[in-house]
Amino acid sequence: MGAVLPRRLFMTHGPVGSGAVCLTFDDGPDPILTPRLLDILSTCGVRATFFVIGEKVARHPEIVRRLAAEGHDVGGHGYHHGDPGLTSSSHLLEEIRRTADLLAPLVGREVTLFRPPHGKLTIPKLFRLWRAGQTIVLWNVDPKDYSRATSHEVNQWFESHSLQSGDLILMHDNVGHAIDVLPGVIEAVRASGLSFATVSDWVT
Repeated sequence: MGAVLPRRLFMTHGPVGSGAVCLTFDDGPDPILTPRLLDILSTCGVRATFFVIGEKVARHPEIVRRLAAEGHDVGGHGYHHGDPGLTSSSHLLEEIRRTADLLAPLVGREVTLFRPPHGKLTIPKLFRLWRAGQTIVLWNVDPKDYSRATSHEVNQWFESHSLQSGDLILMHDNVGHAIDVLPGVIEAVRASGLSFATVSDWVT
């Protein structure tokens, strides 16, 4: 599906000719881990995309303000990160609107990027979201940092999988592994001649 739809509707990866990869982080903002991750991104001069959970945004709006101020992209990830199979289309849309209403004054613009929890959507929900003006963003690179016991395991994964232009990478800022592996990943990407993009850079 992602190969035939415009990226403004549905994205699983960026343009192969972009010369860039996109780092994305789900399930934040976390009051401890997200600021540490932002420190690394700032030091390295990298912009990323964060898909945030509404109820966490309500508790930590200052982190979202920092995300926007430092040039990062922000999308919604549901208000409660509910099970997609148990969430009706109407409830999902309400969660998206509720999260978007929280985000708009914090980031200074309307937020229309959405990553469904667990990356799962039915076709009827997909059409409802498109009618609501949402860009659905999945991924094509997943080191499964959320399920790894140690950062070393995540690092080994990256060492055995070379990143390519257009790769859309899924990680999480509510687990600490990204903090440990990110400097090495950034160095390896740049050593391969690639740069970094945000999701919005690729929406066409």
